[in-house]
Amino acid sequence: MKRKLSNLDEEESRFSNLLFNKSKDLAEKLILPGNDNEQNCKTCKVAWVDEDDETFDASIIPNTKSKTLYTEKLKQKYETLIGTPNWANLNRISKDEEDEEEKILRTVGHLKKTKTIGLPNKFLEVKYMPKINSETENEGPIISRIEFHPKIAVSLVAGQAGNVSLFTIGSDFNNKLHTFKLKKWSIHFAYFTPDGSEAIIASKKSNKFCVYNLVKAEPNLIQLPQPIKRAALFEMSFDGKYIAMTDGFEEVFLMCTASRELLRVFKNNTKVVSMTFNSGCNLLYCYGVQGEVSVWDLSTFKPMSKFYDQGCVTASCITTSPCGRLLATGSGEGIVNIYESSKLTTTDPIPLKVIDNLVTKITNLKFNATSEILAAVSHDYPNAVKLVHIPSYHVFPNFPKQSSNLNNVGVVNFSPNSGYMALGNNKNFASLYRLKYYKNY
Repeated sequence: MKRKLSNLDEEESRFSNLLFNKSKDLAEKLILPGNDNEQNCKTCKVAWVDEDDETFDASIIPNTKSKTLYTEKLKQKYETLIGTPNWANLNRISKDEEDEEEKILRTVGHLKKTKTIGLPNKFLEVKYMPKINSETENEGPIISRIEFHPKIAVSLVAGQAGNVSLFTIGSDFNNKLHTFKLKKWSIHFAYFTPDGSEAIIASKKSNKFCVYNLVKAEPNLIQLPQPIKRAALFEMSFDGKYIAMTDGFEEVFLMCTASRELLRVFKNNTKVVSMTFNSGCNLLYCYGVQGEVSVWDLSTFKPMSKFYDQGCVTASCITTSPCGRLLATGSGEGIVNIYESSKLTTTDPIPLKVIDNLVTKITNLKFNATSEILAAVSHDYPNAVKLVHIPSYHVFPNFPKQSSNLNNVGVVNFSPNSGYMALGNNKNFASLYRLKYYKNY
């Protein structure tokens, strides 16, 4: 009895040292003395002993002298004739167990993630990036245009000071590539050509427009076609084939981008305040000051249809989605109407959705590349920016943050694959945001 108690004391002392002594070789001490697995197995007692096993001498399989070999051959013969019974299959999962497992996975959310299709509408994951033009800050003070290059991560920033700057984006600091100034210009329009070799820039106060060659870094001023005296509106089609212009009145001039040749003159009944091409570049929508939208067919150069924007008192801006399914209008009262393009066949179509979260004039509307976000901004009020989720038409509640001070935002744009969004304000800043849902530039 004393020897047994002594052994217990030794074991208690060993585990006490193991648990409370902060030594570096803790893992080594977890190994029991004499840890040879075969020796440990020899000391273990079997749970059941059948005395008949010693006297059993049946010769089902003859000429087998070794008892171990006899047992193995007997097992093989049984499995050959009858098969392995279900109770002996240790890896078996019953049908009921499978059904129960599926039921648990369906009901317990943290065990099985639900697959989401498209951009989630509850929360927009946004990372605030360094300002695009933090190196210059001389394009404004009002930033009137921000464009993303169609091929590489480069952004163009231009404003009322007549300065045009190109920046690389996406890193901790946006490096300036080049800056040039157009004297006595207040820049209002800028577009990259689809191949990314040129940028086309225009001003409301000039009878010329600028074609900037990105390879040679050379600006070239070109006279507007006669009889256009100035470009109050200047809109380029998505494929870069056409440029539509107005001089501030009822006429719309359609020009070929490549040849700089005037193709057609469209006459509307009212003054045009905004224009947009559809995604297929075969239609031109002209938004009249009183809310009348004229649709021109560019294959025949004839009017296709007309309709009135519902509830519009003073028209402001118009845009179409890259998917070709939606058209959005913004009014001077801060109302955004979203229509389905295929249903604009009547004179008074009903909008799919009316967005009334802004109370001042809508100065810019822009769909992202996937047509999942519609951005609406108003330059007349600070922080007046709303991002609308498509197709739920919910306004994302987390952008902009309540603590943000964006000042008066007048322009918004998205990069070609929606990885970035940019906002231009009246304080010489072009803000940049990373939309985490979209993986590419």
